Amino acid sequence: MCEVIVVLVEPEHPGNVGATARLIKNFMGKLVIVNPKFTSLDEAYARAKHGRDVLENARIVGSLEEALSNVDCVVATTAKLGDQYHVFRTAITPQVFAESLKNVRGRVAILFGRESIGLTNEELKLADIVVTIPTSSTYPTLNLSHAVAIILYELFKNMQASSRRIKFRTAGRVEREQALKFFREIIQMLGYKPEKIPLVEKAFRNIISRAWISGREIHTLLGVLRKIRDQLTSQRQAQR
Repeated sequence: MCEVIVVLVEPEHPGNVGATARLIKNFMGKLVIVNPKFTSLDEAYARAKHGRDVLENARIVGSLEEALSNVDCVVATTAKLGDQYHVFRTAITPQVFAESLKNVRGRVAILFGRESIGLTNEELKLADIVVTIPTSSTYPTLNLSHAVAIILYELFKNMQASSRRIKFRTAGRVEREQALKFFREIIQMLGYKPEKIPLVEKAFRNIISRAWISGREIHTLLGVLRKIRDQLTSQRQAQR
């Protein structure tokens, strides 16, 4: 079973932080708070109820980079959807996310944005997977703690159902980043226009992240990508 880390990015209302701690106590996870926009946790403790210990053990950090320094996968949540031309906001539902995660091991950080504006585009670019909760188009934005509740419930339900299944080691973040590095070198040597490279890279990242490929699979993929890169390098050198 994976380790779930709920990351609240610059929360603006302490009550939502307390409610999140209570939800983590109900279901699962650890809490990380990034640069909170309030000075007192009194209201948060009042809302946490029996989740007080979750709040007491929460990490409070100054930047998102610090919060993600030791995780294997980053999942971002958003109410603003992309389309086929905006791959940075291409999202899956909590149910699909939970189903894909149930046989995974590792540290998975789930990012929840500010109550007012959510996560920025730059923060979304840090994610391996983007998740959205289907809602009415007339009012698509959920309260922060309600969004946390829905996603943690889906995860808890699926992980309970899969507790007896065979587990495998999933590819780590370092391995996936190495695959992305090889892929980037390949598309650069193929002559892709610089402005298109970030979109192609993100599409590749989406594929390998959503698939939750195993350690053995990433090892095989790295070997193939390395061989392609080396072959292209040799051909370019021979042409000089």
